Order: sequence, then C-alpha cells, then structure tokens
Amino acid sequence: MHLPCRRRTPAARPGLPPACGRGRASRHRPVPGDLPGAPASPLKLTILGKWSPYPPAGGACPGYLVEADGVRILLDCGSGTVSSLHRVGTAFDLNAIVISHLHPDHFTDIYPLRNELAYGRLPDPPAPSVPLFAPAGAAGYLAACLPKPESRQEFTAGFSFRPLEDGVGAVGQVRLRFVMTSHPMPCHGVEISAGGRRLVYSADTGPCEALERLAAGCDLFLCESTLLEGDEHLAGRLGHLSGGMAGAAAQRAGVKRLLLTHFFTPRHAVKESSAAAAKLFGDVRVADEGVTYEV
Repeated sequence: MHLPCRRRTPAARPGLPPACGRGRASRHRPVPGDLPGAPASPLKLTILGKWSPYPPAGGACPGYLVEADGVRILLDCGSGTVSSLHRVGTAFDLNAIVISHLHPDHFTDIYPLRNELAYGRLPDPPAPSVPLFAPAGAAGYLAACLPKPESRQEFTAGFSFRPLEDGVGAVGQVRLRFVMTSHPMPCHGVEISAGGRRLVYSADTGPCEALERLAAGCDLFLCESTLLEGDEHLAGRLGHLSGGMAGAAAQRAGVKRLLLTHFFTPRHAVKESSAAAAKLFGDVRVADEGVTYEV
C-alpha cells in the first residue's frame, strides 16, 4: 500500500499501460468454477484479508492462503492475517510464505506468525525454518526492528529467505513465478500454478504490461482495486488500480475470472469498484474474507 495515507467456519478440507502440514479447511461458497457437480480444482484460494492500509473491525489486511497438491502457501501477511489463518489451520501447516513487498500492510503479521512457529508448541522445539519468498534484503529489513541481536538472529533463523528477484520458485509440485509490478517500492506480482491451473496475484501495482503478460489466460486473476472510481489519475504516482482499471487489465490479459481485492479501508467503495470492472470484464467478483475459491 502506498497512499497518503469475515468469517471462516471450519469444515471438511476442501490502450496498453506503460511497461513497467495439516489444518482445518474452508467452507466453500459456490463461484464460477466451484459449482455443484463441477470437477474439483487442484488449486484453491482462501481470502484471509483484503483491506489496506489498516484492517477494519473483524477484517484483515492482505493475506491469502493457497492450497494445491498437499502444499499450503501464505501469500502476503498483513495485519490480522494470523488471526484469520487460525480459523482454518495454524502456522505449522504452512509449507512456504510469499511477501510481495515491504509495505507494512503486507507483512506486519510475519512477527506473530514467527512467534507461533517458535513458541506455539512448547515445550517442543521451534518448527523447522519455513521458505520465505520476499524482496532481496528482506531478512535484514524485517529483523531490524527487533531490539536485541539474539532476537534478530532467532527471527531470521525461523525462515529460509529466497529473493523474489530470482523470478521463479517451487514448493513441492507447485510452481511460482514473479514479476516486478509498477509500485513506489519493489513489488512483485505472483503466479502460482499446479495441476494445470494458474492463479495470478497482482500484489500492489499501477498499470503494468509485465503483470498483464504474467496473467495472460490465467484461470483466476486476484487483482488489487485500491483507487476509487474517478481517481485513476493517481494510478501512476501511487502505484494502484481502480476497479475499472483492474477490469481493463483482465480484459487485455484474457483471464478467465477476475477477483477484486485490496480495498482502501477509510473510503472503500466495493460495489462501485465491482460495477466499474464488470463494464469491461464480465466474470468479476469481490474477494470475500473467509471464503475459499476454486481456481
């Protein structure tokens, strides 16, 4: 986020822009691709949080749980994400974490998550280190706010840091790709693919050709929608999209479905954003916290 600045019931597991382990699973709500009688998708997305730059009552900042082939990946870790995660599992279920960039609304719950991994099963020892895909230099940046050298060392030892700048990654049979988006600080969009299905996450971005190329033809495009309709002139400076701009990007990329997220907490206009996107792209939904979507 760079601006001047609900629920989950446990159940069975279930014109071109400028370049630029185990846990409880979710209750499913029918969406296109997740209809009664339709084949189950090998790739699932659960919305843990969708707000920025701070969480409202009962909500959370950006955080998403992706499940495929027995692998669980936490995609961003904003304020409130760990609490939301506990409605469906625990930090011990995670096989990897991705932090798209180092604006606080996307990473601050990494500290309570690390505390859970370190102390959540006392007197047992801490969990093994978890792969953490993050921007280069993230280890030092994230540890810098901790007061003592031993605290910083303990924190960084809890993760195996892998730079997003490598462009690719893998967690078991799940494949990851990363591209730089258009944002005031280094930020990466993420593609997660498994079983022939592709999820692409915009992270934070203004108009960005590289992101649209990554998203081309994907099964589900999880795209930010921060700006209010009418504020599109701020997109380049702030590095964000409106709902209408997200719809246009989805149309250009030829994605199959569009799921809007990253709504501006103080003045959100979710219905307006969705309506603006729908004028340009037919199959659009608003991300609903606590809901699992089949990709």
